[in-house]
Amino acid sequence: MHRFFKSNWLTGLVLISLWSCSLEDVAPHKQVVVVDPLPLAKEYYEAEKPIQVNSYFRIQAEHEVFPFWAGARSHADGRILIVPAHRKLQVRYEAGYLRRFVFELDASGQVLRGGMLELAGKDSQFLLQNEALLVEGFLAGVKSKELTYLWSDFVARPLDGTQADGRVVALQREGEGKSRLDSEALRTEFCIDWYWVYSFNGVVVFEVYSHTTCGSASCDSARTANAQDACLDDGTGGGGGGEKFQIIKDPSFKETTADCIYEKLLSINGFKDLASKFKGLGTEFDVLLKIGPTLKPTSNGQTSYKGPNQPIEITFNQDRINRSALEVARTIVHEMIHAEMFRALNTQGLADSDLSFKETFEEYTRQFFGDEDIHHSYMADYWVDKMADMLELIHPQLGKSSFEDHMNYSGGYPNGIPKDFYKAIAWEGLMDEDVRGWVNKDAIEKIEIIKHINNAIMGTKLCQIN
Repeated sequence: MHRFFKSNWLTGLVLISLWSCSLEDVAPHKQVVVVDPLPLAKEYYEAEKPIQVNSYFRIQAEHEVFPFWAGARSHADGRILIVPAHRKLQVRYEAGYLRRFVFELDASGQVLRGGMLELAGKDSQFLLQNEALLVEGFLAGVKSKELTYLWSDFVARPLDGTQADGRVVALQREGEGKSRLDSEALRTEFCIDWYWVYSFNGVVVFEVYSHTTCGSASCDSARTANAQDACLDDGTGGGGGGEKFQIIKDPSFKETTADCIYEKLLSINGFKDLASKFKGLGTEFDVLLKIGPTLKPTSNGQTSYKGPNQPIEITFNQDRINRSALEVARTIVHEMIHAEMFRALNTQGLADSDLSFKETFEEYTRQFFGDEDIHHSYMADYWVDKMADMLELIHPQLGKSSFEDHMNYSGGYPNGIPKDFYKAIAWEGLMDEDVRGWVNKDAIEKIEIIKHINNAIMGTKLCQIN
């Protein structure tokens, strides 16, 4: 079989710059949409899907693909809505792959067309970083010769498989029971290999291996099924040995405001690196995200190491989850850092960075007592600035402009939100007499930090579409 497309990063950058110019020339637009596109897209989806044939073979073999509305994002001044397309199935992708439901809207916000777009080639990082540009380019008729495009209806029936070079692609299976995966490791019972088959003038030219799907008794296709069986395919993956998120969402967490905030954080440098430590078939630990009671009623969240071969559990306090979106974002970052510490300390195959961390952490264990004290002291010394950077990057997606307007007075932030605001928020959860970094601060510094934290309470509690 041919390998997927070979390319270099420089080519991608040149291509993106060319696309940017093309899109400005082909589809100039003004910000005129004043309605929320999400309800209109939902209405369109619910009206169109039932009249589409839902017995198409790909759905029978690969399970229903459904929209994850909480992760929806609007682009191009509201003309395009991109929604993650999930399914319950074990899968492993050979190269970069991205699957999204896409809705194109007119100037009044009405849906012109909607369907499922699949992109393949390069690697998943490239596809995710350039997702909006790639989708906008496709809708404008701009395609890269280095990527594969397949546009289908909501039940995966192909509508447009024409590529930049004029070839037409289809996604087809090869053989029943044949698998490139370790069936025992993935707990599979029935696997199918899928190939991109390229044809020109009706004649097959070549085919390329795409991915393998495996049906299992543990894979319940119900959308509300517990994802601890690692069967949730979120429509991203690939790039070498393939990857799939092993951050598990409990039903109590799914499609909540916290879930929406988490999805937005995944696009932020720093947090994306944190999450990547729990991705891929080579990682030793999963993370389970859930909402419920915590051991300490006043805690915003808690992270628990359950032992080898068990997910590291992050529980967000059900009584404190209804805080401002920025505060919830801080809690998610804070608890993910706890999870990363547990992972680095307990993983068997230590990378150099893990060894360095473990040596540093062992020094902290000689100075402090109790997991929480050690974690928080290390976090205060090494993570506050990094957390502040993440919060500053995510804030524009969580109501920063309205917060700035609200705080635009002499006692607030008349000159804009300072960096110290985000550093102060990062200290929430670390302000304890057992944390050395906090103890060493003078009274004036502590008062200033607490003032910023109290201001953060005034932020929006909503997680809105971009």
